[in-house]
Amino acid sequence: PVGVGASVWFGWHSNDVDPNEIQSSWQVLVASSFEKLSNDEGDVWDSGRHEDSLQNHIPFGGIALRSDLRYFWKVRTWDKDGVSGAFSEPASFRVGLLEIGDWQGAAWIRRDSRDQDDHSLFRKKLALPAKPITYATAFLSATHRFDFRVNGEAVGKGPSFNHPDSQYYHGYDITHLLKPGRPNLFAIRTHWFGGGQGRPAAERGLIMKAVIHYADGTDAVVGTDGSWLQTRDEAWLLKGLVARNRGEGVGYVENIDGRLLKPDWDSLDFDDSSWKPATVVGPHPIKPWTSKLVPDLTRITEKEIQPVSITRKSGDKYVVDLGKVWAGMPRIRFSGGKAGETITMRGGYELDASGEIKPGTKAQSTVMEYRAILNGREFTYEPVEYLGLRYFQIDNAPMPVTSDNFRFITRHSTLDDSASSFESPDSTLNGVWDLMKHSLFTCAQEAFVDTPTREKGGFLGDASIQSTVAMPILNERTLTRRVLGEYLESMDRYWAKPDHRGRINAVYPNNDGGRDIPDFTQAYLPWVWNYYMETGDRAFLEASWPRLADIGAYLDRHTDKKTGLVTRLTGGSGPYQFGIIDWPPTMRYGYDMQTDARTVINGWTIADYDALARIAAVLGKSTEETNFHNRSEALKSAMNRHLLTPSGLYGDGIAASGTLSNHTSQHANMFPLALGMVPPEHREKVVGHIKDKKMSVGMVTVGWLVRALGETGQGVPLLDLFTKPDQPGWGRCLNRGATATWEAWDSD
Repeated sequence: PVGVGASVWFGWHSNDVDPNEIQSSWQVLVASSFEKLSNDEGDVWDSGRHEDSLQNHIPFGGIALRSDLRYFWKVRTWDKDGVSGAFSEPASFRVGLLEIGDWQGAAWIRRDSRDQDDHSLFRKKLALPAKPITYATAFLSATHRFDFRVNGEAVGKGPSFNHPDSQYYHGYDITHLLKPGRPNLFAIRTHWFGGGQGRPAAERGLIMKAVIHYADGTDAVVGTDGSWLQTRDEAWLLKGLVARNRGEGVGYVENIDGRLLKPDWDSLDFDDSSWKPATVVGPHPIKPWTSKLVPDLTRITEKEIQPVSITRKSGDKYVVDLGKVWAGMPRIRFSGGKAGETITMRGGYELDASGEIKPGTKAQSTVMEYRAILNGREFTYEPVEYLGLRYFQIDNAPMPVTSDNFRFITRHSTLDDSASSFESPDSTLNGVWDLMKHSLFTCAQEAFVDTPTREKGGFLGDASIQSTVAMPILNERTLTRRVLGEYLESMDRYWAKPDHRGRINAVYPNNDGGRDIPDFTQAYLPWVWNYYMETGDRAFLEASWPRLADIGAYLDRHTDKKTGLVTRLTGGSGPYQFGIIDWPPTMRYGYDMQTDARTVINGWTIADYDALARIAAVLGKSTEETNFHNRSEALKSAMNRHLLTPSGLYGDGIAASGTLSNHTSQHANMFPLALGMVPPEHREKVVGHIKDKKMSVGMVTVGWLVRALGETGQGVPLLDLFTKPDQPGWGRCLNRGATATWEAWDSD
């Protein structure tokens, strides 16, 4: 990795060829040079031999790391018999800019603009001395996006969105792109497009600092300043700008004029004589970027794919099928036609009876249109912002559309597809696995998003589900760690008052201020525990403990002294107030929302207390461990006293009048069963009731149903949940043509 923070961790996979082997000890060496490491000299850290089997999230224990330095490391392990293996091949990491003062030599710059959809280009030419470069690193941040290039070669895109006082930066190795003794060009495209779900509006700005380390021991800095040139990318037309979804802020229909494109804007020979100097906002820190910039190791991976099919309809109309839903952008090489002619295009999730996407069709209330204006020659049309879609239609193509001139650029956060696989004799179950796994790719973007189309925000409920699965299935770690920290940040930003402490934003970072959903807050603690079980990141638990404990205190404040039940849990509004239970409303399957002490909310509370007790045990906080364990046991007893109906099933909750609801939803019964708290005399009835209801919960809580059935040995109904085509579930989604999971079982 390039651009790590002051705290780093190490991990490795063992590949001992002997059967039934296990690591018994390890030793890590970290050195300031490759030569020292080759001589087994850990001048930065020699851990010595540690007798344990840990292989993941081993904290660095050497001398303090320094900004913008490259370090080398390797590891060796001992087997169960105490026999040492050889050291691993060397690896390296590069430290970012750790302190505010490390950004000296670079300033925030911008193009003065009031464009709602601001596409700006920046360039800087400079000659480098003719001497060998040891290594060179560039550190870069911008709002909202950047596309960074050196000498015409793509370096990276980013950053992750956040509020300006928590702004992220990325680090990149540019050693191989620089040309000593010759002119060089740094080029950056930025896109600012206002606020939305998961994206604060912030302010327009860009900062970059590149440090070049020469073999003779000298360094040189290339930083953004007033000598950089800028211009608006006029090919992105602003006249008649159409918001894709004004309420969600996901961006605008990109109308790109091929006559105004500057395809070689990032090349050294491009004529930038008409460009103007960039406006200097000032050196970092400066309003609104007032805090230390935060290193971000997440990266978006882009891949070009071919369509599964391209069908010519009437005239010059073509319909492209990508085979499944992907998040990304079309890349179309247009040729021919009349200069100035507008080509109309759209994406979609479904086709009508004629096999087309009709004009004006919206998907998820989002305008899925695209526009291109021909230049009469050849040019490549490639939007900057992504959408989720399966089908793409071109109404009036100037040339035959083929897999040679139409590609799609998929994008997602870095995920390891090879980390898992599944195969069984049941083809539907195999299909469900593929459906679920692919869905993770569509929604792991700058955050774990609700959907890559209508709502590109990182909702906590969605994120906790996706992340918990992506960690073991796709070896995901980095995005999860960053997003967990962002939700804690939301507590400090919006919920710092004493009577608010313990609440977490339901979506963050965002552009609509404090906004929480009680049971999304409750989903956070089990997610943290799952993260720890996957990573062993004790440091995160320790640093986060005060705010994690605040969640427990928030729940405790809402415990009714008479019943012992969590009642009217503050948070949310409208259909979310006191708890969302499930979503959309049809996926509540009649859950009694008139109750004040809701069974589902109390079930989540037990899960939270249990997670806090486990975390306290890891941290050696025995008093807190006992405290939260006792709260959990007391709440279980209260639920069994007050929420069991005379029929032996759990009601949905207790109304303000004190009356127990006679509606015994699957939701209300699966939580107690999954939590192992159903009295033995009621267990058989509760299990039977849950089985009889088949799939009567939605995506927000379905994991609890899987757990309840799985941990009570109900293999056949559990398999039916996944595979039956004639009942709500993933099997029916497949049968209805799903290629990514839907928010509701009743979709089509």
